[in-house]
Amino acid sequence: MAKITFFGGAGEIGGNKFLLEDGGAKVYLDFGQSFDFGEDYFFEWLQPRNVNGLECYFEFGMVPEVERLYSEKMLRFTGMEYKKPDADGVFITHHHSDHTGHLTFLDENIPVHMGHGTYRILDTYRKLYPQFTSLGDNKLELFKSGDEIPVKDLVFKPTHVEHSTPGAYGYVIEAPEGNIVFTGDFRMHGPMRKMSEEFIKKAVKSKPKIMLCEGTRMTPDAQTQYTEQQVYEKVKGIIQDSKGLVFTEFSMCNIDRFQSIYKATVEEGRKLVIDTRYAYILENLADKIKLPDPLADENLKIYFRMCKSCKYREKDYYKHERPYLANKITQDEIQKNQKDYVMFTGFTKLMELVYIQPEKADYIYSSSEHFLEGEDNKKKRTVLENWLNHFGIKYHHAHCSGHASKKDLEDTIKKIKPDVLIPIHTQNPEEFKKIHENVMIPKEGDTLNIK
Repeated sequence: MAKITFFGGAGEIGGNKFLLEDGGAKVYLDFGQSFDFGEDYFFEWLQPRNVNGLECYFEFGMVPEVERLYSEKMLRFTGMEYKKPDADGVFITHHHSDHTGHLTFLDENIPVHMGHGTYRILDTYRKLYPQFTSLGDNKLELFKSGDEIPVKDLVFKPTHVEHSTPGAYGYVIEAPEGNIVFTGDFRMHGPMRKMSEEFIKKAVKSKPKIMLCEGTRMTPDAQTQYTEQQVYEKVKGIIQDSKGLVFTEFSMCNIDRFQSIYKATVEEGRKLVIDTRYAYILENLADKIKLPDPLADENLKIYFRMCKSCKYREKDYYKHERPYLANKITQDEIQKNQKDYVMFTGFTKLMELVYIQPEKADYIYSSSEHFLEGEDNKKKRTVLENWLNHFGIKYHHAHCSGHASKKDLEDTIKKIKPDVLIPIHTQNPEEFKKIHENVMIPKEGDTLNIK
């Protein structure tokens, strides 16, 4: 009998943290942080003391009080006695924080399994943003698509899927009393959809007893389905019509989006301007994915903000930035030739507009609507609008989701045909009952026993 306990990711989008007990094994599927984590008790500078480990998180019920799971360091001020861990491992689907954000709490003796690509991205982000990204001190077991990883009587079979970031995986788990499929986050409408199709074929072949299926876009309402190709076409049209500088904002780890914008930029005879951090990301992922070389590609320039000396001296910049000075572009060059460039930017980089002084410019927002249009982001949205209005910049939205559409979810479930369907990573689990006869809907903290 399989037991699954839902410590997160049940009735919510994000926060995946599922304990699977089957085949003599005790394994966590993802170990993420919810998007609304801590917002009921903390705000801006009112934050927990990191040196006190899990003390505040336990106090307010933000992290489950599970014995034999957390490190001795994290338990030091909690009152929970440290005991050696009994979990056999954690299996990660991809690097997003709602799937990895609580890895730092784990006992370092629990092995963490993740794909090579996931590790590369997390390691790169850890170097760029050490205050926000950490892998913890656990032993990392890296895999690739097609590997088979035994854990007692279970065998984990990771297969790549398409998502809004590289290195995303779903799992087929062979178990003595019935196989288990765990989709992770996936989509079917981008350039790498064949990866998701490969995963679905393997899932179908496994004839699973249980399927844990993400449902980010399983909504009661009708949906408009945009593809990555349509995003590229819209971006290209905006660049073509623009009479000035084009700014574009998108998630740094969304490589498909970068490729779409890069292609549109080059085809319209412009150069794409990125910052030093994005150049570092491209360079560090180049051996995993075919990407333009930030130092050698004639269609890329690297923006250097003015610092200390105001003369762009090497010592003004961090060590990881300095090699890119060989392909630098400055505010003055962009200001003089605004129609020649498309510039990667973001909310925290708006200050550069003061120095560039854009004329007849366009701003393409190409990230999830949640981060700008959500109810909790009114202040951010207003500030952005004020900046754009001040400089007379026209706003555009061009985006497609990193998650499967409602129709693609329905088709996937009907193909895989699990005995039991468990909706996760969704705010609308009841919608799954319309497409499958045996749906078990978990709540946070629930343990489902599946015979």
